[in-house]
Amino acid sequence: MIRKLLFFFLFLNIPIALATNQPHSNFSKNFFSTQVDKLVLYNNGSIYLKGFDGQGIVEIYSIIGNKIYSFELQNLNDIALSYPLKSGNMYIIRVITTKKAETFKIVA
Repeated sequence: MIRKLLFFFLFLNIPIALATNQPHSNFSKNFFSTQVDKLVLYNNGSIYLKGFDGQGIVEIYSIIGNKIYSFELQNLNDIALSYPLKSGNMYIIRVITTKKAETFKIVA
């Protein structure tokens, strides 16, 4: 009997809760993002970086964490790094700038 009453009150309150009109905030309509998307791709023996700026270091790691190679660059803006990786394997690319370090996973 208690279960039946509980379900009755539970289902009785759902349409009332859905029927209420609450004012919507205009904040979500005016919200915009200023963040630049960062992208790391591998294609035809080259690692492509997009969305980074300034000088930094690009490190290549195997998926188990072994460091394979490191590039020290003066400009990270839209660059292509030529380095052959074994096809079908997953790698971790770590990009270290003066602001922060970020990691990305790629499949060669």
